Amino acid sequence: MPAPVDLSVIIVSFNTRETTRECLSYIVRYSPDASFEVIVVDNASADGSADMVEHDFPWVRLIRLKKNKGFAGGNNEGIRKASGRYILLLNSDAFIGEGVFNSTLDFMKKNPSIGVLGCSLTNADGSPQASARMLPSLLNKFLVITGLTSRFPKSRFFGRVDFSWWDHSYPRRVGWVVGAYFLIRREVVEGVGLLDERYFLYSEEIDFCKSAQKSGWDVVYYPYARVVHLGGQSAACTGSQVSAHGRQLTAQRIKSEFRYYRKWHGVAGVTASALVELAWRIAVLIKNLPFRSRKAQLKRSESLKVSRLIVETLLTDSFGKGAN
Repeated sequence: MPAPVDLSVIIVSFNTRETTRECLSYIVRYSPDASFEVIVVDNASADGSADMVEHDFPWVRLIRLKKNKGFAGGNNEGIRKASGRYILLLNSDAFIGEGVFNSTLDFMKKNPSIGVLGCSLTNADGSPQASARMLPSLLNKFLVITGLTSRFPKSRFFGRVDFSWWDHSYPRRVGWVVGAYFLIRREVVEGVGLLDERYFLYSEEIDFCKSAQKSGWDVVYYPYARVVHLGGQSAACTGSQVSAHGRQLTAQRIKSEFRYYRKWHGVAGVTASALVELAWRIAVLIKNLPFRSRKAQLKRSESLKVSRLIVETLLTDSFGKGAN
C-alpha cells in the first residue's frame, strides 16, 4: 500500500480517450499544493484510452478492467487502491480550474462535519449546470416530470429540486451533489462503505449521499470552485451495454431510480414512484390521441415506450430477482 497522501483523485474512463487526456492535462496544470495521487480506472475501453494514459501519463496509477463495471463499480476499484485522506471522484469529462483542489480541500479540513462536497459545475460556454439538489421524493418527481420545475424556476416551491430559486452564492447543505466532482472524506467510506454497485448508471451518488447523511455527515455544495463538465461522454459511446439510444438510457434511468426507491422506501415507495410517472405518461398519451401531427405522434410513441419500460422494470427488477 502506498504511503498516505492528502488527496486521491479517481477517474473512471470508458471510451473517452481525448476527454480523459484533457482531464489529466488540467490536473497537471492546476495540481494541488497538498500531496496527491491520480488513479485512472479504465472500464474496458475499446478506443485506446488505457494505452494513452499509460504512455502519456506514466505517473498515473492505471487500473485496466476486463469489463465495463459502470460508474459505481469502476470508482470502487479505484477507492480500494486509494491512500488519500480525501477521495475525489472526478469525471473524465470534468476539467479542473485554478485553485479548485486547494479551495475544496481547505474547506473540507476546516469543516469536519462535511462528509461529501460538490462544487459549481458549468457547461463549456460557462453557463451553469444544476449542481446542488434535493434528495428524490414523490413530490419532487412529480414537479420534474410535469415540467413545473423548469417552468417556474424562481419559485421556492416549484424550483426546490435543483434549488433554482437560490443564487448559489454561498456554501449550503443539500440533499446530494453531482458526481462529476465528488469529494469524500475517507472516514465516510470507512463508515458507510463503497458505492452501491447495483446501480450501473445514474443514482449512485444520490444513494451514497443518502447513506452519508443517515450516518450523520453533511453533504455540502461549495460555490467558490468551478469545474467545466461536458457531460454524457461515456453514455454517448456505442458498443456497450449503455449507448446513446434513448431506450437504453431511459431504461437505465428508470431501473436505477426504482432501485433507489426500493432500497430506501420499500415496495410501497417504488410502487408509488412508478405510478406517479406512469400516470403522467398515460395523461400525455391521452392528450395527444386526437392529433395527427408529427409532434403528437412522437409524444404518443414515447409515452407508450416509457410506460412499457416502467411496467417491465417494476415487475422484473423491483419485484423480481433484481430487487435484492
